[in-house]
Amino acid sequence: MSLGIPSAILASIVSLTVAVTILLRRPRRPLYTRFAWFTLALFVWHATAVASRFGGGFTSRLQVAAGLIIAPTSLMFFAEIVRDHSAQSRTVARLAFAIGSVLMALNLSPWGDHLASQWLATLYVVGALGLVLHTLFERYRGAKADTERKRLLYLMGGGLTATALGMGELAHGHEVLAATGHIATTFYVYFLYQSLVSRRVIDMVELLGKAAVLGVLTLVLATVYALMVVWVGTEQQGLWLFNTLVASFVILILYDQVRPWIEETTAKLIFQRRYELRVVVRRLLRALRTTISIDEMASQVLDALHASGRASQASLFLPVEGEVAFELASFRGTKPSQSLSLTQQPTLLSELRRDRRPVLLENLVDRYQDVPTSLTEGDATAQRDQDRIGEAIATMRALGANIVLPIVQEERILGILTLGTEIPTEGYSLDEIASLLSVAEACAVVIENSQEYERLRERDRLVVMGEMATGIAHEIRNPLGAIKGAAQCLDPESMPADSRDLVRVIIEETDRLNRVLGQFLEYARPFRASPVPTDINAVVEATLRLLATDRIPAAVAVKPELAKGLSKVSIDPEQLKQVLINLVQNAVQAMPAGGEISIVTSASKETTGELGDPTAPLSAHALVRVRDTGQGIKPEDLPRIFMPFFTTKPQGTGLGLAICNRIVRSSGGTIEVSSKLGRGTTITLRLPLADASTSAHATHKGR
Repeated sequence: MSLGIPSAILASIVSLTVAVTILLRRPRRPLYTRFAWFTLALFVWHATAVASRFGGGFTSRLQVAAGLIIAPTSLMFFAEIVRDHSAQSRTVARLAFAIGSVLMALNLSPWGDHLASQWLATLYVVGALGLVLHTLFERYRGAKADTERKRLLYLMGGGLTATALGMGELAHGHEVLAATGHIATTFYVYFLYQSLVSRRVIDMVELLGKAAVLGVLTLVLATVYALMVVWVGTEQQGLWLFNTLVASFVILILYDQVRPWIEETTAKLIFQRRYELRVVVRRLLRALRTTISIDEMASQVLDALHASGRASQASLFLPVEGEVAFELASFRGTKPSQSLSLTQQPTLLSELRRDRRPVLLENLVDRYQDVPTSLTEGDATAQRDQDRIGEAIATMRALGANIVLPIVQEERILGILTLGTEIPTEGYSLDEIASLLSVAEACAVVIENSQEYERLRERDRLVVMGEMATGIAHEIRNPLGAIKGAAQCLDPESMPADSRDLVRVIIEETDRLNRVLGQFLEYARPFRASPVPTDINAVVEATLRLLATDRIPAAVAVKPELAKGLSKVSIDPEQLKQVLINLVQNAVQAMPAGGEISIVTSASKETTGELGDPTAPLSAHALVRVRDTGQGIKPEDLPRIFMPFFTTKPQGTGLGLAICNRIVRSSGGTIEVSSKLGRGTTITLRLPLADASTSAHATHKGR
């Protein structure tokens, strides 16, 4: 078997695989389609090269015909890759198809065996490929961005090399030249595939580096195999097979040992700066394992990345409003913007929030350049998309960033890390991005641990303060009772009028302070809920009878609307009465000029399981709504009304609603508030039914 046959088979397999792979990619783009046709033409060329070595003159003519297909498909593909959509380019493609069709008909005719016909076909294909290289060269000269110039230079150099070596197939009888051409074409096809998929020049350089690693590794292992086999020779077949088996075992053992060393050495020699970054990241990750302070983390990360030489600009932003706004925490290099927010940088932050992945400047630039101006003219939607991408590019350039990495923990963005290189158009390789992502993950762990540590410290501090406050409240209560008792022992008749008023003030303020201490101690005391089946309507009626004596002014009308046939709720009746008293008193205080209070009871059923699941349990509730027509609550105060000690009343303690909230929630219910200024407030208690809670408990127990 000649050397050109296996190399041609390999080239045809690779070309066909790449063509099928690129056709299966979504979304399907014109560039992918034209590349698929180009690689299919190369597949046919190499397949007919194999057939020509077994067949006669007709198979050779088939190979020439296959070569004629390469010319127009290459012109169309490379015109698309350099974004040449001019009328001249389309005219050249049509002319190439026309000439190719004529030459193909000539080649398949009886005149196809003549040498002149074959030379015409060869000149046509070489001329078309030369035109492609000329187009790449002109684009290279006119390119402004360094990234695009490098990309075109690699495409042009690889194309020139593959074309020159591919001519070896025309040298009949020189199988080494033919095999070299097949291998060169195979590498170039894979090179083009990587260029299309990633559109990153830096990855093409890595591809060459990895090819060098693979070549050296193959050479080392092949040398081991050859030495083991040649040492025995082929005369003693049994010993030869045994040593082949031993050589295979030696190769398998050496592979894992040799590969890291070769990769490390190649990285040091070819990619020295990236190798240094990898070493810096390893040290940084070890240091972050013992770091719990966010400030210390920021200093370690920014100092290490800035000193590595791969981040002349480094900044860390931490959230101030969830994922809506981020404030600059620290930076190295030129100071960037003080903040990032959805109002100022909407496109960049929206992309980070949506994808939770790094944003690269070069990818944004490619997306911006991929859309021709002709497609955005007159199309408002396309123009808006282009404007958004342009705004994101401007934001990253203002930050001096080539890459923006979100620091993500459990789908939450805990910070943003921006890095920029000395050369604005220089990007980061995939290996470098992977290293930087590991740094971002370590930062997320540090931030999460720091926040958890602060929460634990705050909890411990609040526990200590609560214990101290409870002890102080008890100590205050005793002398407070003595002060009130002493004031009550004074004879008002023997005092002047002014002194009698002062004694009355002492007693009233002592009573008020005693109530505050009582509420505080009740809130601080460990809560023990004892829910029992309770008739909610009976509790409402008992509460209104209690309040009707002296706590509801005549100017306030109370209208109960109690639903009939309500099931009993699961709650302590005395605690529910306490909640209702507090709510009604608050409603009265919100209507100093009088008004109306309505207390409405009703039933409600909601599915608590998965939507559409017929086996999901039903959670039944009873609703109690206390509605007033008073002043209402300010929107900014609504989120805080259940917080302890928050009050808007001059004489309030801020503990009433906090106690109500704890009672309702401890019974398995919820409390909701809706209010409009000047129109009143509605507080809704959602209490679980006793039957539902019992059945749910039984179901859970049965499981």
